[in-house]
Amino acid sequence: MEQYRVSYQEIKSWVLGNFWDGCRDHGPMAKAQDKSVWNLEQIVSDVYDGYAGGSGSFDSPLEYLMLEVVSLVLSSWYPSQVEYHKERIAELLAGNDLDEMLRGIPADELEEFKHDLYILSIV
Repeated sequence: MEQYRVSYQEIKSWVLGNFWDGCRDHGPMAKAQDKSVWNLEQIVSDVYDGYAGGSGSFDSPLEYLMLEVVSLVLSSWYPSQVEYHKERIAELLAGNDLDEMLRGIPADELEEFKHDLYILSIV
């Protein structure tokens, strides 16, 4: 029996949804609604609180790898965060066989994920 796996698209949607909510609820437009306005670093920090909530939420190393890739892309403006996510990715790849992790992924999802790994110089 095959175990349910969270897809790459679902992980991206979850993280981007958190970012969307932060920008909508606390970005410059929120000022018109008499809400507190946050700077971008505060919004990103809130997104990373959501990221921390994802820790322990997944069942497979592949899901964690996908979360780290999404987080790496979104943290590209923050060098310390980039290094953190690169280290996490390296740990996941050192402890798991990438080809084995990717086995059984639908072709379209596999193509997109492998493309992202290539663009980010992970593979």
